[in-house]
Amino acid sequence: MTKSFSTVFTSWSGVADARPLHRTGAFGAVLMATVLLSSSVQAQTRVLFGTAGNLGDASLAIHVAIERGYYKESGIEAEVVDFKGGAPAVQALVGNGIQYCICAPEHVVRLRDRGIDGVVAFAFDTKHTYALLTRKDSPIKSFEELKGQRVGITSSGSLTENLIGLQAKRSGLDAKKDLELVGAGVGAAQKAALDTGRIAAGMFGTINALQLGHEDYRVVFDWRTQTIPSLGLLAREKWLNDNKDAARAVAQATLKAQRLLLDNRDIAVAGLRKLYPELDAKVIDEVADSLPNRLSRDGLYTSDAWEQLQKDLVELEPQLRRVDFKVGNPDTFLKKAGS
Repeated sequence: MTKSFSTVFTSWSGVADARPLHRTGAFGAVLMATVLLSSSVQAQTRVLFGTAGNLGDASLAIHVAIERGYYKESGIEAEVVDFKGGAPAVQALVGNGIQYCICAPEHVVRLRDRGIDGVVAFAFDTKHTYALLTRKDSPIKSFEELKGQRVGITSSGSLTENLIGLQAKRSGLDAKKDLELVGAGVGAAQKAALDTGRIAAGMFGTINALQLGHEDYRVVFDWRTQTIPSLGLLAREKWLNDNKDAARAVAQATLKAQRLLLDNRDIAVAGLRKLYPELDAKVIDEVADSLPNRLSRDGLYTSDAWEQLQKDLVELEPQLRRVDFKVGNPDTFLKKAGS
């Protein structure tokens, strides 16, 4: 947009040299257009969305909102930044390097416990998205049989580490003593660690788990049937309150996109194909069919789901302080202005 503005301005400078500016009606029209264009450019608020790897099926609404121009028409210049796991993305949010983190909502509880004003600005997935996989020829058949083995997580401090830690506790194991957790990254990097024997089992999100399930891999433990806040748009409360118009624009545009893909399967399929161009059509269909049962229609979690999330966290870390539902999940910016 800036480039086109410069082009227009340069071309009309030549005309202005030949004719007095105050007598050129055409120049006045272009000047007005230039002012309007400049105002439009200035009205755009740059917002950075950080991912825990990349945009995926659960955060498909972000892709749809960008592709369809929902953010742009709301005055938001949206940019997605990929991090290697949830922990570094959250660190960027805390350091104000990004405005939103597409991350696990449990980080809000941990941030609040440290006195940092994290909140869920928008709810994406209401189901856990991870499964622990191993190769079909592996002798490991249950979680308990992982004792003494190396287990892949995405990164230290991530949701995957917490899920492994909690299930280890429930299986009579100590994750720190009985398992060796290895930060193996996401997707292809996790698969490579599994294929080379660097890890005995690895954590994979919904898409990768479905794809590998059709190949030479099988599930050791599956969290995907559990209803719990698993992915959201996290933000700093202070930033939201200091930038209310932008915060509301982001929330409303994201909600518009999420409802669209929930109501229009073709849009969901098209978005998934764009994000996963190499993925088998059968897997794309499976994921598209699962979205209505997973994604939040109103961009909010329920108080019961939030309580279950905290119950799991406190079971793993009894010292954690609970966060009130309304504090961690404010719905202010999901409402129309003035409502």
